Amino acid sequence: MAPPSIPIRLYSDRATKFVTRQGRPITVHRLKQARTSGMNIFRDYCANSSIHGFKYFVGSNRTRVEKIWWVAMCILSIYGCGSLIQTVYDKWRRDPVVVTFAEKPTPIYDIPFPAVTICPVTKVKSAVLNFTAVYQRVLREGGNVTEEEYDRFLAMIQVCDFSFNKFLANQSYDDNLVHVLQEMAIPFEEMFVTCIWGNKYTFCNDLFKPTLTERGICYTFNGLSADDMLRQEEYHQDFEHLGERRSSENWSMEQGYRASRGLDVYPRRIVSAGSTAGLVVLLKSDVEDMDYLCGNSFQGFQTQIHTPNQCPQISTQSIRVPMNHALTVRLEPYLITTSENVRSYSPEKRLCYYTHERYLRFFRIYTKRNCELECLANFTLHMCGCIQYSMPRAAGVHICGIEKLQCCEQAEAILQEQGLGLIDNSSRTLLRSCNCLPACIFLEYKTEISQAHFDWRRLTNTIHIFERELNHSHLSSMSIYYKEAQFISIKRNQLFGLNDFIANCGGILGLFMGVSLLSIVEILYYFTIKPLINRCLQRSRKNRKIATVEPYVPGGTYSTSYNKFLQDVA
Repeated sequence: MAPPSIPIRLYSDRATKFVTRQGRPITVHRLKQARTSGMNIFRDYCANSSIHGFKYFVGSNRTRVEKIWWVAMCILSIYGCGSLIQTVYDKWRRDPVVVTFAEKPTPIYDIPFPAVTICPVTKVKSAVLNFTAVYQRVLREGGNVTEEEYDRFLAMIQVCDFSFNKFLANQSYDDNLVHVLQEMAIPFEEMFVTCIWGNKYTFCNDLFKPTLTERGICYTFNGLSADDMLRQEEYHQDFEHLGERRSSENWSMEQGYRASRGLDVYPRRIVSAGSTAGLVVLLKSDVEDMDYLCGNSFQGFQTQIHTPNQCPQISTQSIRVPMNHALTVRLEPYLITTSENVRSYSPEKRLCYYTHERYLRFFRIYTKRNCELECLANFTLHMCGCIQYSMPRAAGVHICGIEKLQCCEQAEAILQEQGLGLIDNSSRTLLRSCNCLPACIFLEYKTEISQAHFDWRRLTNTIHIFERELNHSHLSSMSIYYKEAQFISIKRNQLFGLNDFIANCGGILGLFMGVSLLSIVEILYYFTIKPLINRCLQRSRKNRKIATVEPYVPGGTYSTSYNKFLQDVA
């Protein structure tokens, strides 16, 4: 028989561990154990947490009222944190970009000198067409007007300031309009007297090239060529819009000028400010060619100053150069750049387009004005079935005649109002597709203008120059130059980056609850790592407590440690 030191109840006591108690299932018992274990973990976390207020949730020396009060305070703090973090997130999501001044000034040689487009108010020589006389004969309906005069008259109406279409017969399309305007245009040499660029006398025909605008044939200085600005494969081949031929391969709006190119680049640039470093142009108008009916009682020139990569639109913005006046235009560049950390945002958030992000059908270079001009051409074609002669158009698209001018004006008015009051859904869709945001690298030139009477006649009579050329003429002078050699640009920058958002959230959590990054690590530790470690330790202990019964040997002795182990198991 077994010695009395070995307990007979060993296996029966161990077996009772697997018997259900009071008829309850084993799963219910395990759930109760898990719940108890979870509460123990929560109490342990609250007692040792670095987050303010959590240690007051537990403790036998605190009343239930104290615990409820601290729970309520912590809930209010969490709500306040959530509200402020939501505000910060909304601001980060809605307005991530801010416009500020650049850190250092920009020299003027980093940007191109502006393009200057000059349009004469007198569109045609009186020897070619006396507009007022032909108009009066057409009004009487019995006047003797030749077919050639009538065609030229109709062409002139489209570039005059007055609207005469209500007196005339119907003319839906006029595809030969531009050729007639080119034949009637004031000859270049009868408009430009002399030009000075960079304090050097230069032939004007080397500086100015013909350009087609809504005011007829004009001349542009320092504008880009058609190959660089327009998609020639999409354009018609009936006539040229831009007469410039020089390439701008050494410059782009986004990258600027290539290094080590000096001043021998195109578009042209200068290195210093002041009138001696700019552009000076002397312009003349013959007295006998002036027509006050077509010129709207103003005689002289219209000038627009714009960036080289922009098509001129004289009707949107121009400077008037009166006859017998000296006009001085001082320039102050206005440059907006965009930092690299903003490039990752969508155009809707940064409110601008890079050139590669917005495709224009007729323009290689994206600018807001080029986009608006293309949008106006598309909408005019949609409404009227034709476009005006100065707009970009594809092959096979008609040029609007006199009958369609009112429709073109209506289309432009609707576009300016952004489609308010439109019923046609297709028109609404077309207008919404325009979405002409500014370019991310944007340049324009603010001007300060002053003028004075130019007594050029006394000057020419004294020094005996241009006396024959200026006989029976009026002379105007225009000087354009930079005010300063440097300027402060504007920069789009990131208002809230990811680092700023995390810092704001950390400041709010620290202010309300004293939360830090290690506090989050604490939560992960107490509710993930520590329970797993405890469970592993419990399993290890159970494995070490499994009893092994040695064979009974009569008269044998048993170690004290073994007897103690059996007692522990029992």
